[in-house]
Amino acid sequence: MDGLKIKMVRDLRGYSQDYVATKLGISQNTYSGYETNQTNISVKTLEKIAEILEVPASDLMNTSGIANFEINNGTVFGNIETVILSQKELYEQIIASKDAEIARLEKIVDSLLSKK
Repeated sequence: MDGLKIKMVRDLRGYSQDYVATKLGISQNTYSGYETNQTNISVKTLEKIAEILEVPASDLMNTSGIANFEINNGTVFGNIETVILSQKELYEQIIASKDAEIARLEKIVDSLLSKK
């Protein structure tokens, strides 16, 4: 079992460690130990984590890095690292677009305020 895979799926879902820990009824420190492989995870706990992360438990136990992930109601099959990187790039593009729109609107506001 690879705690890094759990972390990657959790990050992909946008969940905090605290959120998952709360859902499990454990402390954030205990949950962090699972992700850093410092604490062994029971099968029952792993199944609960998989349920919270909305993935099959077998995907979290799969050591090959190949798994099915459902993102935005579409199933993606591939290496988890590739899936996460593609999602990261998409979010960075969305943020850059929003930043550009904010800058454009700030210029309009400044222009309107200077005309007073």
